[in-house]
Amino acid sequence: MKRRLRGIILPLLLLIVTGYFVFNAINGSRGITAQRHDRAILATDTATLGSVKQRQDRWQSRVDALRHHAIARDMLNEQARAVLNLANPDDLAVPLPPAPNSAPPAAQTGSQPGAKPHVESKSPSPP
Repeated sequence: MKRRLRGIILPLLLLIVTGYFVFNAINGSRGITAQRHDRAILATDTATLGSVKQRQDRWQSRVDALRHHAIARDMLNEQARAVLNLANPDDLAVPLPPAPNSAPPAAQTGSQPGAKPHVESKSPSPP
Protein backbone atom coordinates (compact mmCIF):
# COMPACT_ATOMS: atom_id res chain seq x y z
CA MET A 1 0.00 0.00 0.00
CA LYS A 2 2.84 2.42 0.82
CA ARG A 3 4.47 1.63 -2.49
CA ARG A 4 1.28 2.32 -4.34
CA LEU A 5 0.79 5.60 -2.43
CA ARG A 6 4.34 6.68 -3.23
CA GLY A 7 3.78 5.83 -6.88
CA ILE A 8 0.69 8.08 -7.00
CA ILE A 9 2.01 11.07 -5.00
CA LEU A 10 4.83 12.02 -7.38
CA PRO A 11 2.72 11.98 -10.58
CA LEU A 12 -0.08 13.80 -8.73
CA LEU A 13 2.36 16.45 -7.51
CA LEU A 14 3.75 16.90 -11.04
CA LEU A 15 0.20 17.13 -12.41
CA ILE A 16 -0.66 19.87 -9.89
CA VAL A 17 2.51 21.85 -10.76
CA THR A 18 1.76 21.47 -14.49
CA GLY A 19 -1.82 22.62 -13.91
CA TYR A 20 -0.54 25.67 -12.06
CA PHE A 21 1.71 26.66 -14.97
CA VAL A 22 -1.03 26.03 -17.55
CA PHE A 23 -3.50 28.13 -15.58
CA ASN A 24 -1.03 31.02 -15.34
CA ALA A 25 -0.13 30.68 -19.02
CA ILE A 26 -3.78 31.32 -19.86
CA ASN A 27 -5.05 33.63 -17.10
CA GLY A 28 -1.87 35.12 -15.61
CA SER A 29 -0.66 38.70 -15.91
CA ARG A 30 1.35 37.70 -19.00
CA GLY A 31 -1.05 35.00 -20.18
CA ILE A 32 -3.08 34.61 -23.35
CA THR A 33 -6.07 36.64 -22.14
CA ALA A 34 -3.76 39.47 -21.02
CA GLN A 35 -2.10 39.47 -24.44
CA ARG A 36 -5.50 39.75 -26.16
CA HIS A 37 -6.39 42.66 -23.90
CA ASP A 38 -3.04 44.33 -24.59
CA ARG A 39 -3.49 43.89 -28.35
CA ALA A 40 -6.91 45.56 -28.19
CA ILE A 41 -5.41 48.48 -26.27
CA LEU A 42 -2.55 48.65 -28.77
CA ALA A 43 -5.01 48.84 -31.68
CA THR A 44 -6.94 51.74 -30.14
CA ASP A 45 -3.73 53.53 -29.16
CA THR A 46 -2.35 53.11 -32.69
CA ALA A 47 -5.49 54.70 -34.13
CA THR A 48 -5.21 57.53 -31.62
CA LEU A 49 -1.54 57.99 -32.50
CA GLY A 50 -2.45 58.33 -36.18
CA SER A 51 -4.96 61.08 -35.48
CA VAL A 52 -2.55 62.85 -33.12
CA LYS A 53 0.20 62.74 -35.76
CA GLN A 54 -2.17 64.25 -38.33
CA ARG A 55 -3.03 67.01 -35.88
CA GLN A 56 0.67 67.57 -35.16
CA ASP A 57 1.40 67.80 -38.89
CA ARG A 58 -1.37 70.39 -39.34
CA TRP A 59 0.00 72.49 -36.46
CA GLN A 60 3.55 72.09 -37.73
CA SER A 61 2.52 73.39 -41.15
CA ARG A 62 0.81 76.35 -39.48
CA VAL A 63 3.94 77.06 -37.43
CA ASP A 64 6.11 76.74 -40.54
CA ALA A 65 3.86 79.28 -42.26
CA LEU A 66 4.64 81.75 -39.47
CA ARG A 67 8.39 81.57 -39.98
CA HIS A 68 9.91 84.87 -41.06
CA HIS A 69 10.68 83.83 -44.64
CA ALA A 70 7.15 82.47 -45.19
CA ILE A 71 4.96 85.33 -43.89
CA ALA A 72 3.14 87.28 -46.57
CA ARG A 73 2.64 90.78 -45.17
CA ASP A 74 -0.71 91.38 -46.89
CA MET A 75 -2.13 88.09 -45.59
CA LEU A 76 -0.85 88.86 -42.10
CA ASN A 77 -2.43 92.32 -42.26
CA GLU A 78 -5.75 90.88 -43.44
CA GLN A 79 -5.81 88.21 -40.71
CA ALA A 80 -4.86 90.71 -38.00
CA ARG A 81 -7.63 93.09 -39.06
CA ALA A 82 -10.15 90.23 -39.16
CA VAL A 83 -9.18 89.03 -35.66
CA LEU A 84 -9.14 92.54 -34.19
CA ASN A 85 -12.34 93.49 -36.03
CA LEU A 86 -10.73 96.59 -37.52
CA ALA A 87 -11.17 98.11 -40.95
CA ASN A 88 -8.75 99.82 -43.28
CA PRO A 89 -9.83 103.24 -44.61
CA ASP A 90 -9.79 101.73 -48.13
CA ASP A 91 -12.15 98.88 -47.17
CA LEU A 92 -15.77 98.81 -48.25
CA ALA A 93 -18.28 97.85 -45.54
CA VAL A 94 -21.31 95.91 -46.79
CA PRO A 95 -24.08 95.36 -44.22
CA LEU A 96 -25.74 91.98 -44.71
CA PRO A 97 -29.50 91.61 -44.16
CA PRO A 98 -30.55 89.12 -41.48
CA ALA A 99 -31.71 85.73 -42.72
CA PRO A 100 -35.50 85.19 -42.43
CA ASN A 101 -36.73 83.06 -39.49
CA SER A 102 -33.39 83.10 -37.71
CA ALA A 103 -31.76 84.61 -34.67
CA PRO A 104 -30.09 88.03 -34.83
CA PRO A 105 -26.64 88.03 -36.47
CA ALA A 106 -24.88 88.63 -33.13
CA ALA A 107 -26.37 85.40 -31.73
CA GLN A 108 -25.54 83.41 -34.90
CA THR A 109 -21.88 84.32 -35.12
CA GLY A 110 -21.18 84.50 -31.42
CA SER A 111 -19.96 88.08 -31.77
CA GLN A 112 -20.42 90.69 -29.10
CA PRO A 113 -23.24 93.24 -29.18
CA GLY A 114 -22.31 96.41 -30.99
CA ALA A 115 -19.82 94.60 -33.24
CA LYS A 116 -18.97 96.13 -36.58
CA PRO A 117 -20.50 94.67 -39.76
CA HIS A 118 -18.57 92.28 -42.00
CA VAL A 119 -15.82 94.11 -43.89
CA GLU A 120 -14.70 93.20 -47.40
CA SER A 121 -11.44 94.49 -48.73
CA LYS A 122 -11.55 96.11 -52.15
CA SER A 123 -8.62 96.11 -54.49
CA PRO A 124 -6.83 99.42 -54.75
CA SER A 125 -7.39 101.06 -58.10
CA PRO A 126 -4.30 101.56 -60.22
CA PRO A 127 -3.02 105.16 -60.15
